[in-house]
Amino acid sequence: LGGGPEEVFGSFERQPVASASLAQVHAATLKGTGEKVAVKVQHRGLRETAVGDVEAVSFVVRVLSTLFPSMPMWWVADELAPMLPVELNFDNERRNGDRCREMFAGDDRVVVPGFYPELSTRRVLTMTFEEGLSSADAEGIRGMGVSPEKTAAVISEVFCSQMFLHRFVHCDPHPSNLLVRRHPSGGGAGGASPQLVLLDHGLYRELDPDFVLEYSRLWKALVFGDVQGIRRQCQVFGAGDMYPLLASMIMARPWNDIIDRQALAGQGEGEEDKDKIKLYVVKYAADIGAMMNKVPRQMLLLLKANDCLRHVDRRLGSP
Repeated sequence: LGGGPEEVFGSFERQPVASASLAQVHAATLKGTGEKVAVKVQHRGLRETAVGDVEAVSFVVRVLSTLFPSMPMWWVADELAPMLPVELNFDNERRNGDRCREMFAGDDRVVVPGFYPELSTRRVLTMTFEEGLSSADAEGIRGMGVSPEKTAAVISEVFCSQMFLHRFVHCDPHPSNLLVRRHPSGGGAGGASPQLVLLDHGLYRELDPDFVLEYSRLWKALVFGDVQGIRRQCQVFGAGDMYPLLASMIMARPWNDIIDRQALAGQGEGEEDKDKIKLYVVKYAADIGAMMNKVPRQMLLLLKANDCLRHVDRRLGSP
């Protein structure tokens, strides 16, 4: 940015307010206006080592796929590894964020921070400072007078809109990237309405129209427990006769629970459920690896996003 933090900004807190594997975020104020902003700073040296890291991952994948041909892992090298350099380019994150803000321009339940291009580079991203609680903090959300159930519904609607309407999906929706606060307008008799703040726009996936159509048909079949529909749609995605496995991977539930509507409606996250899923993963580990190599590459990051959203939903009480 052409100077030290204290030269560029009116004030700059050296202690980060948040830190993750790729970057850390500092609170600062703008010169002249005193407006509070968040400054995301990439960890030193990551960009220089990214190419080598991707090559190393690709090499390991080749070796493992050769040693264990029953569990090919080419999908890691094809889809996931190349995402690291993309995430390290904060210009890309700013473009994604701007596009996401435009997508929800008519929905005041969703907030995307505004960016300051003149105070941003490929390694530094300056944005408006947005307050909120982690979306996994059900007790704190309830303490604001906001219903966790309403919050979960808003999050679900927002991401369904991204997947099925806009076809441009935030693929890293873990709780710290989804902040919740009271909607400025307040709320009705049922309590204050939630407002969702979407952070960290580095990892997105654009979806093809044909893929979205088939994926929506699959979800419809899963929701209604339509076995023939599930089989048909999973086979469209390359699952063949292993369609129960793909359905289980998407829903994170054993196949018998998926087709048993009563069991699925009462699903929770008790220890028995966790143990059942862990055993399922261990038992079918090789088949899961093979399945990840068969499905369309567009589905891989959606599976990741679904896992994050499922975790948030359960922390909010599985409404």
